[in-house]
Amino acid sequence: KTRGRAVKLKSRHIAFLSLACLLPWSAGDRATAFSYFEFGGVKVVWFGAQSVRCLSPTTFPEGSEPDTIILASMGLWNIVPLCDFEYFFNRLLQDFPIDHFDGFNDTAAVPAATLDPGVLGVTYLVNNGAQWFDMDVLFSDLPEGIGWTMETNPDCEVVANPLPNNGFSFLLVAVHELGHALGLGHDPIGDEPPGASWFIQTMNPRYPNAGPVGQENIIELHTEDRRGARFLYPHGGPSGPPLVDLANAGYTTGPILGKSIPVFFDTPGVLPEILPGEELIVRSVIENFGTTNEFMVRHGFYLSTDEIIDAGDLPIGDILWDMPFEDGFEYDAVIDMPADIPAGDYYVGSLLDDLDEIAEEFEDNNAVVYCDLLTVNQLQPQINPIGQEIVNCGEPYTGPAPTVTAPLNMNPITWSLDNPEPGMTIDENTGVISWPSPVRSPFLYTLIVRATNTGGTDTDTFFLGVDAGPPNIVPLPDQCISTGPYTGPTPQVSDPPCMLPIINWSLDTAPPGMTINFATGITSWPAPSGGPHVVTIRATNAVGNGIMSWTLTVGGDGDVDQSGTLDLNDVAPFASVLVGLDADPDHVAASDINCDGASDGRDIQPFVESIMNGP
Repeated sequence: KTRGRAVKLKSRHIAFLSLACLLPWSAGDRATAFSYFEFGGVKVVWFGAQSVRCLSPTTFPEGSEPDTIILASMGLWNIVPLCDFEYFFNRLLQDFPIDHFDGFNDTAAVPAATLDPGVLGVTYLVNNGAQWFDMDVLFSDLPEGIGWTMETNPDCEVVANPLPNNGFSFLLVAVHELGHALGLGHDPIGDEPPGASWFIQTMNPRYPNAGPVGQENIIELHTEDRRGARFLYPHGGPSGPPLVDLANAGYTTGPILGKSIPVFFDTPGVLPEILPGEELIVRSVIENFGTTNEFMVRHGFYLSTDEIIDAGDLPIGDILWDMPFEDGFEYDAVIDMPADIPAGDYYVGSLLDDLDEIAEEFEDNNAVVYCDLLTVNQLQPQINPIGQEIVNCGEPYTGPAPTVTAPLNMNPITWSLDNPEPGMTIDENTGVISWPSPVRSPFLYTLIVRATNTGGTDTDTFFLGVDAGPPNIVPLPDQCISTGPYTGPTPQVSDPPCMLPIINWSLDTAPPGMTINFATGITSWPAPSGGPHVVTIRATNAVGNGIMSWTLTVGGDGDVDQSGTLDLNDVAPFASVLVGLDADPDHVAASDINCDGASDGRDIQPFVESIMNGP
């Protein structure tokens, strides 16, 4: 395991003071992680594993917050599994002078000025041989001039920073002092050399002791406190059912001996910031509060967008632990952050038994959330290679949407083109390039695509080739012709630079006898007749082909008298046809000059023009 840098929290170090016994005593076996008192080599305990606390009516009015908390503090020591110790209490009718040798376990608040500076609470321990005789517990009525907080689930801001506004957790201090009042000492005692190892527990000598447990900030006794209580008052007789209870502590050992600090994480920089793919070092403490051995306990680590850690949050790692009875340990876990995760602020947390595989008596102390927010910064964009595309000129071009290596983290991105061609644009949100009219070029266009976000910028070179496009023939109007050789117009393509050269012109559909010049696309018809006829021509180049059609109709020549010449002699017969006096089919066909399939007044003007223009 690699220990990360300690997080330096600005908080005043307030030490508890527990006076030495007024009769001879000695520390217990330091091989344990708790301390106790001995007389003549025998541990000092309460007779019958019971103690009665005498509650000051002024300090603890019945039903008041302090009263509720002092009773809850006693209750925590009463419910230690496999331990037979039990607190009782008695409500005094009035406050009496406190006498450390009268055999009454007074519990009261006293003026802060009567205690040593910095003292929150003090327990006076008086023994009679190997039995306790009197344990008076006194609390400062206004510690540090700030006072107490009566919150029963104080969060890390309240607990770790009591000054200047939050106040000290009365519940934490009361539970600690009541640990003394049943016979436990400090651990560490305080005479250890600097840097000595120690473990969090309620009996740590410096506020906030071991702090609350889990993300719900539950104040509970820690493993070593429970071990100490069992050692002093072991359970006799039949055991109850096994208790399964795993806990995720909210506090861990700090750089100052005996002073716990909120669990924390380390990031590569000074600030709690990290980039995807970097290492995150998380430190915490897990404990087995139950009476069973639990093995292969899965422990998941998560990032959350809210202050509640659960298995539905973003998993970033997991580990398996063996957690024997009475075991607890501090750890540093090195976690590789996901390679791609949205930038933003996250709560870091962990969850013991995150898959809910173990049935526990209490499930509300399995999760812990770290006090500081972790900021996941945005990576500089890294564009995946776009490659090369070929497009035909004459066709609007829409490019692919470029991508980046870590889209969750790197987006949103602003896309731009460093060197756009005339008429070319890029969507700044999607990076899609549009070019309505690509210009043909014998060379590839070299385009520089740029992605920019808060993390920086990146470019990628994109090659775009514009080849010749398939022919698009300019439409020809429908035509009406008279008898005689027909020569069609010269067809044109819509974008000559893009579509030429035309390799071949051909006829797809044509009347019998019509031909086309394969080089020019001009159609010829020596003897037009009948109709209407659909003429379809095709142009082919190296890329593809295009077709275009028009309608060709052969109309009358005006030679109504069938003399072989259109002249004034045809005027009278033409008029006869128009007024319906002549219905001869050949005469009617010759009179349809405008090719509309009818001989009527619309044929008069072209008839006159034909006579005037002569043969």
